[in-house]
Amino acid sequence: MCCLFARSVFFETMNLFIPLTLSIVSGLYTSLWGAFKDSPYEGLKLRTFPRSVYFHIVIFFLLYYLPFFRDSFSRLSLFQIFFLIMGLERFIAELYKGFFRTEDQSKYFVPSRITFLGNYVKSDLLRYSTGTVLIIGVFCLLCIDLKVQRFTDFLITAYLSGLLLGLGGAYKDAPFEGFKWLKFQRSALVLAVCSPLFYFVNTPLTPVPLGYLIYMNGGLERFLVEYYKTYVQRTMSGKFKPDLPRIQACIDTRERFHYLAWVIIAGLIVLYIYEVNSV
Repeated sequence: MCCLFARSVFFETMNLFIPLTLSIVSGLYTSLWGAFKDSPYEGLKLRTFPRSVYFHIVIFFLLYYLPFFRDSFSRLSLFQIFFLIMGLERFIAELYKGFFRTEDQSKYFVPSRITFLGNYVKSDLLRYSTGTVLIIGVFCLLCIDLKVQRFTDFLITAYLSGLLLGLGGAYKDAPFEGFKWLKFQRSALVLAVCSPLFYFVNTPLTPVPLGYLIYMNGGLERFLVEYYKTYVQRTMSGKFKPDLPRIQACIDTRERFHYLAWVIIAGLIVLYIYEVNSV
């Protein structure tokens, strides 16, 4: 009896520890590209660097323990969890920065604080209440339990998820840099091309719910697009004013973040191959 109990405790611990660790790594990947892009302007802030990791941990425990989400969440593969948590965190982080965080906006070319058609929303009460409603809406979207199985459904969901991301980006950026049609379509096209990734890792007996797939696509889009913009194009962060002084020491040492991102990407590739072969 004691052996059975100990074995049960062990498996329950591993069922928690492994996906939690993966969620932390997912948050670390997000923090790495943020530090690579922002440190030349702000320096490496040890206090804010792990913010995405903290958000990932909180989101993980909400999905793991709340009855509304636990059943569907427990059936996801680790590869799906990696991008689901990342997608949710990106939505919530943007809402946090836009509706709840108060900071000096003078250094930004594109403000992080929410605007209405380019004009600041002065009422904190309006900001906080709207942000709260939107965050609740983010989690309500997870409750769409329609199971996705056909490849065409994965493709359509990917494209529409990308349009949703493009719409949010256009609302935030267009008043300051103009509406760019190709940029608006970028996320949708990238996700459409990459939609087979989630299709092949999907388990026929426990197909992924539509609400979860939307955020998985959101995480994948950020994972791919930010890698290209950050590490390939090497574009400096567009949210800051072009004439803002840069910290050369941070530019000279930031490549370490890229190396660590490679380690995470390599591990994710191995994980994907393993889980596809296990389907």
